[in-house]
Amino acid sequence: MQAPTSILRFALPRESLWQRLTGHGFGRFSAGDLLGIVPDGSELPRLYSLASGRRDGFIEIVVRKHPGGLCSGQLVGLEPGQTVRAFLRRHPDFKPGSGHAPLILIGAGTGVGPLAGFIRDNTGRRPVHLFFGMRHPDSDFLYDRELIEWRAQGRLERLTTATSRAAGPPYAQDALRAEATPVAEAIRSGARVVVCGGQGMARGVSEALEEILAPTGLTPAVLKEEGRYVEDIY
Repeated sequence: MQAPTSILRFALPRESLWQRLTGHGFGRFSAGDLLGIVPDGSELPRLYSLASGRRDGFIEIVVRKHPGGLCSGQLVGLEPGQTVRAFLRRHPDFKPGSGHAPLILIGAGTGVGPLAGFIRDNTGRRPVHLFFGMRHPDSDFLYDRELIEWRAQGRLERLTTATSRAAGPPYAQDALRAEATPVAEAIRSGARVVVCGGQGMARGVSEALEEILAPTGLTPAVLKEEGRYVEDIY
């Protein structure tokens, strides 16, 4: 049975005039940075990838409730108006990069959170192709309405889904293989690849790209050396 998953949006913490003047407030952040949340009853924080940036005016994360999970259980059970203890942590190695080079975003489950943040922030309308793996579109299609809006606004060029409990490619790596030719062409032309998800998915994506890129002489390792392949694995 699929664990409950929620998109949680928090208001920015209030800052005093002194905090604003001295730079001691919550600070700047962008999608892909980390939000550390300290649950009640523990001093051990849980880190979540941010799906929003400071200029969005809110803090957004995607949380899956894990069986017995102290932090995830408290977060999913929050009521409007309740607060949490939290802090920011930069994650500079997990960013889409600047410029107009195309982006290939690959995520599954809650891993779509920061990728959605990258798309939301794509006001320059660079070409973005999102591969999103989920169990079933009726229950796990996170950001479905937003993705439609972002496509209409030009922030997202293409969306390819994989559904392990419905028709179509079962996993993100299978969806990649199904579009091997355009993926290889985009990467050969300078596209940047961003991956976010569990270790099994990330390994499968890397193996699929090895196969797809073999005729080009490129590999995920080479792309990493060039700074064109970044991943956030949990």
